[in-house]
Amino acid sequence: MCKTITVIGGDLRQLTLAELLCSDGYEVSIFGFGKDSVSDKYNVLSQLSEIKDSDIIILPMPVTTDTINVNAPLNNEEISLKEVAKYSVGAKLILGGRINKEIYEIFSGIKCIDYYKREELMIKNAVPTAEGAVEIAMGELPVTINKSRCLVVGYGRIGKILSKLLDKLGSDVTVSARKYSDLAWIEVNGYNAVHNSDLSYVVDKFDVIFNTVPALILDEDILKRVNPDCVIIDLASKPGGVDFEKAGDLGLKVIWALSLPGRVAPITSGKIIKDTVVNIIAEEGV
Repeated sequence: MCKTITVIGGDLRQLTLAELLCSDGYEVSIFGFGKDSVSDKYNVLSQLSEIKDSDIIILPMPVTTDTINVNAPLNNEEISLKEVAKYSVGAKLILGGRINKEIYEIFSGIKCIDYYKREELMIKNAVPTAEGAVEIAMGELPVTINKSRCLVVGYGRIGKILSKLLDKLGSDVTVSARKYSDLAWIEVNGYNAVHNSDLSYVVDKFDVIFNTVPALILDEDILKRVNPDCVIIDLASKPGGVDFEKAGDLGLKVIWALSLPGRVAPITSGKIIKDTVVNIIAEEGV
């Protein structure tokens, strides 16, 4: 087992991660969470330079929002990524969520792994994402989810869980997909199936549309046919799957619901990150 882990920046997910790692027997320190992060479970560092003795540095998800500073919404002061790299030269491993090319360059010379790209994290994160999407729909619709006509665009990780959840709640569920194998699974699981290329023929029938595909699916041609009272909830990462400008011009209600796990279930999300981090540590033999 590694000697020390330092968790830098983030929100309640990362504080949950730190506490759970402590419970697993790791020696954990934190930095960049403000004055309300005191706990007898982990050590709170007062200076960034104190991270120099850490074996593993865990950065938040996303690591940064500006490619300059660590994403640390609970901290009063900015934390420079270059300063973190400066004091991390002795670390064996840097872990973070949504690591871009610039971040890899900042930490060149130290092994960096993006835990957001891990399949187990993506699968487990689909659950709070689906629940959060249903919560949004319940708050926006003038009718109940039960008996409502729902379209789920895409049958990937989120699409599978969301369609099942909606079905359990009594919705009339239609799922669209590009692959014919996915359409077969959709039918076998008891949902209405439609190919993405045929969406324009059926899209006017729904009370709510959930998009899970990170590519432009709901374009101007399709949006023109959407029921004006329909609520569109886009769950896809950037660039999303909706032509937001055209939807606005048409007066359609579109909600781009990004990063739902951290917003609706931060403790569960923190546990998911912890399980993923522990898997990476085991695989890397740190």
